[in-house]
Parts: sequence; C-alpha cells; structure tokens
Amino acid sequence: MDRFLHPETRVLVCDGRKALFIRNVGPVGKPSFEVEEEMHERIAAHSADLGSDEPGRLGNAFGPRSSIEGTDWHEAAEEAFLRRMIEAFTAHCDTHEVREVVLVAPPRALAVLRKAASKSLQSRVIGEIDKDLTKHSVPDIERIVGG
Repeated sequence: MDRFLHPETRVLVCDGRKALFIRNVGPVGKPSFEVEEEMHERIAAHSADLGSDEPGRLGNAFGPRSSIEGTDWHEAAEEAFLRRMIEAFTAHCDTHEVREVVLVAPPRALAVLRKAASKSLQSRVIGEIDKDLTKHSVPDIERIVGG
C-alpha cells in the first residue's frame, strides 16, 4: 500500500463489534487522523440470547444420518454488523465526496467487508490492512496506517 495518504482520505477501522470512521487531516506524507464517527455493537454474551436452533441432520442413503454444524450466532451477529458498517461508511464517503479509502480489519472481517462493499466503494479503496486496530489509540493507528 502506498503509505503517502492524501488529505481527506478516509480510513475504516473495524472488527465485528466496533467501527471507527477516520479522516486524514494532514498533508501528503504527514498523516494526522481525526475520528469522525465511532460505532459499537452490543452482542449478547450468550448464544441463546441471539437465537437458537438445533443442528440439522443430513440423511445418507448408505449409512446413518450425520449432524450438521450448528449456527454460530455470535459470528452471524458480527457479520451483520460489518455489513451495516460498510453500508454506513459508503454513505458517509458519498456524502463527503471521498476519493480515497483505506480498509483496516482482521482478515475474516476484511473478507466480509470486501464482499459487502459496493462497486462505488471498491473503486475508491487504495489499500487494505488485515490487522485488528480497534483497540489501538488514534496515534497508533495513524503510525501503522500512515506509515
């Protein structure tokens, strides 16, 4: 990734529970990040609070029935949050006429973001970083992303 971020470049830092919309207010080569928006998802501690379903069964013509792995409700809730975040981030970028975007998320979350991102947003992505930086301070994020 080109580490020379232009002014007004937006950075989405997120995981399945937290998202930061960050704007570069510094000049080329000297990034200075400012958090524009921060969102959190409250996910229930117990899977039963998110949903419940018995694992399915798969019939087999030549032997006993097999069980199918049950739904991971926490993972499903995190993916839904990531899809909502990429939609909100796209709307934010459209409103502010953003031309360059950097996505920062853990590998699994980044895969969900890529899949859910609109063509409009995909064309503006200048870089991706597959790390979880949601628990880092803004200066640390600035140093890691801006280089």
